[in-house]
Amino acid sequence: MSDDNDQGLFTLSFPMDQRLLGEVYIYPQSDQFRSLWSRLPKPRGKDAVQPIASLQTAARAVTGERLVFTDPNWPSLEGSWAKRSLLITPGPLEGRVVRNVLREWETRIPEHEGRSTLAPALELDEAAGPYQLGELLHHDEQGRIVGPHWAFRVAGWKLANMLAGQPMPVDKNLPGPLPFVLDSEGDLLAWDWPLTHERTWTDEETGRRRRIVGYAMERIHIEVEPAPGGKSLVAHLSARVSRVANHWKGVRNVLLRHPVNSGVILRAPIRTRWEKGPDGAMQPRAVEYRGATAQIVEACGVGCLPQPPLTDLDELTDVRGVHRTDRHPIDKGVGAMFLARLEEHAASVFQQDPVTYEATGIKISKPGTGSLPYVPAGKMVPALRNADLEAVRVVVLYESPEWKRRVLGQLARDYALPALAEVANEELVQLAPGFELIALRLPELVRHGAHDRALVLNSLPWFKPATEKGLVTALCETRYLTGQEKEDNVTDAKHALKSLFAERGIPSQFITMDSDPGDPYRLNMRDRIERAKAREAELPEPVVAYKDDNAVQIALGSLQSDSGIIDNRLAATAFHRNAKDTALDRPAVAVGLWTRYHRFETITGRPKRPAVLAITLVAMRITPGADEYWPTLMYSDQGWRRLATARAMHHAGPIGKKGHHLRDAHGGPDNVRDYVDRALATLGRHYPIIVFTEQRKGIWPGLSNERLGDPRIPGQSLIDQGLDLAVVRVGNGQGVPQPSRRTGGGGKAPTNPQQPAMPEKILYRSPHGGAPSWLFSGQSRQHAGGQRTGTQHTRRTLPSGQIAQMSAPFHAMTRTEYVVAHPGGWREEQLVGLAARISEQAAMWDGRTNLPAPLHLAKSADEKHPAFMDQEGLTD
Repeated sequence: MSDDNDQGLFTLSFPMDQRLLGEVYIYPQSDQFRSLWSRLPKPRGKDAVQPIASLQTAARAVTGERLVFTDPNWPSLEGSWAKRSLLITPGPLEGRVVRNVLREWETRIPEHEGRSTLAPALELDEAAGPYQLGELLHHDEQGRIVGPHWAFRVAGWKLANMLAGQPMPVDKNLPGPLPFVLDSEGDLLAWDWPLTHERTWTDEETGRRRRIVGYAMERIHIEVEPAPGGKSLVAHLSARVSRVANHWKGVRNVLLRHPVNSGVILRAPIRTRWEKGPDGAMQPRAVEYRGATAQIVEACGVGCLPQPPLTDLDELTDVRGVHRTDRHPIDKGVGAMFLARLEEHAASVFQQDPVTYEATGIKISKPGTGSLPYVPAGKMVPALRNADLEAVRVVVLYESPEWKRRVLGQLARDYALPALAEVANEELVQLAPGFELIALRLPELVRHGAHDRALVLNSLPWFKPATEKGLVTALCETRYLTGQEKEDNVTDAKHALKSLFAERGIPSQFITMDSDPGDPYRLNMRDRIERAKAREAELPEPVVAYKDDNAVQIALGSLQSDSGIIDNRLAATAFHRNAKDTALDRPAVAVGLWTRYHRFETITGRPKRPAVLAITLVAMRITPGADEYWPTLMYSDQGWRRLATARAMHHAGPIGKKGHHLRDAHGGPDNVRDYVDRALATLGRHYPIIVFTEQRKGIWPGLSNERLGDPRIPGQSLIDQGLDLAVVRVGNGQGVPQPSRRTGGGGKAPTNPQQPAMPEKILYRSPHGGAPSWLFSGQSRQHAGGQRTGTQHTRRTLPSGQIAQMSAPFHAMTRTEYVVAHPGGWREEQLVGLAARISEQAAMWDGRTNLPAPLHLAKSADEKHPAFMDQEGLTD
């Protein structure tokens, strides 16, 4: 094990060798099988299941194996069985059973009933293995590990088996170590030892008190991939709380234990059929398995799948709905303490040290705290000038007087204008030079429903800017649709207004009364700690500070940053005195390139709309100096325009352009690459360009770990022309090592040696895959504010006086990874230092963002598009 005196950051990622890869059985299929598969009817309808997913679910239920079918329509092009469909399993299969499954599955395909063409063509007699998985991967001429995609997909099977074979020690005061059971996806579940918590609350729709018992299980997921540089494999472990649904509304999948194949927990899709109950409320009439899984299992003689319960979900059964929405007695997150125990346990079971990042001297500091979450009055004039605006008006649009008092009361305190709290309707107020506000009570606009709002907007002069360089913005009251309104398909006013505002070039932001913090003198965790310290020292209790309405503050801050009205706080952080020689030494343009695969909702009776790749680009011109304001532009059909204008144009149009997709067959990747390079080219050659973007290996292979150095990266055509252009890949989700504890360093260590120490505000570095990977990690905002429950305890070791914390989120360490795909004319330290600093300091509020400012703004522009709502509830 590594010396704890070294300064570093331990993670939940583990290097993989031949010993840990294990073996698999492989059954390759013929071209005839692929041809027959291509003739199957295409799935239709909103609830349709893709054939490959449906077949895998049924086969796993019958065999109890974590088998994987590679889609015959999209076979792997690499490896010993290139272009062939494969059946991969952890152990040998019984041919008769698998053929029976395939026969029963095919005969139940809609519009294909009674036919059996695939089973006779299924090849299971060819020598299937076992094959050492490590022998199916090889090194290319650059020493990078390459192989078929499916090999990485199943590479975590042996690790999962090892963890399932040894229960995890959590705390010596528990009855014993925590056992895990494998599920059919290859994850591990604490199935036999679920978490339990009871909660009561007032129902928002009925006003009645409700009581419910909630259950949850820790889930451990293992993802194997090449490390940055591609010269070694790494297994990323992640843990989360998998909550059991306490109602069937919105639930699409269940986890179940079959009495015959009880060693593997099956994940199966379900459909709930509803009816009106005696009181007029909707209640479940039936919960059914989708994809004919239940019928196939029964037909194959394994026994019926256990029936999901209709009611009494307070009782835990062998069928557990996967919770998706609404309240739950147990909140998200396993907490930092659990992750630290998992790291120790995995290292012991694997007999392998985790990946550790070394501390660097690159400090990430902010000038100070306490800044308003929006542009203060004294900085409004230069901020407007920087946004190419002369004046901005905020229209506060409301229905309820309580909402108006709440919003204007907070702004009155922040702008030191007491009279603002009681301002009359339609009275124009100057908050700062060039910055004005007017409150309008217009129930017909903010109420839900399908009525015509355009006539109202067109008739009011307040929604029209006074000058060409004036801007109107809207801060609006809204509320969530009730369950009944959703059932009745009532039009959401927020959705309707966003589109109408975008057509008129008006940035908008919405606030609900649900976000009302209540008592401004409420005690937060910091107050409680200070009071406890005072009592212990027998001192008077400290005065409780007035609490700001952060939801209102952040809403106005977001409205300003969405409009490009940004002050110098980014520059003050990027060129902080601690930046020293890692700060930029010349002007540059930082570009955030955001891409997202957008699938449109399937609507019965309408043709299916093909998926598109949504693309947004935001650019900020960086001038060295702590007092500088950075002009911000966004790319549009009319080229680069000021942020407010381009965002409105984007939101008024389609969310993605025709031809922007991931498929090579119609030139999708080429279209995307050309579009992005044209956008970057029109920025000109006056300044070097630094592109921040997330991984999109199907378009730019050079952004992936295994293909770093590949010339296919954003802006490559410009690099070939001699333009100084750098590309930094940014990641903070799947595939990024999760920090588990800090060792060494100058930060204060916890008094409890079992409690993980938080990272320092520095960059950590590791070359574990052959190329440098930089990690910026920290504590969450809640943890910094005193919410330490998940760091001091696990959910299983909460003291009796803190059981209520089960209803609170448990936080772990935040993390963002930076990998320099192309340095351009910069040193890596300058590029990753800039990325971390303009993430640590948000563009407008005092907190931090997961992504560097231009990339965060590009992502925001996409996610606030009216059509983004089509993504709600969609799953891969």
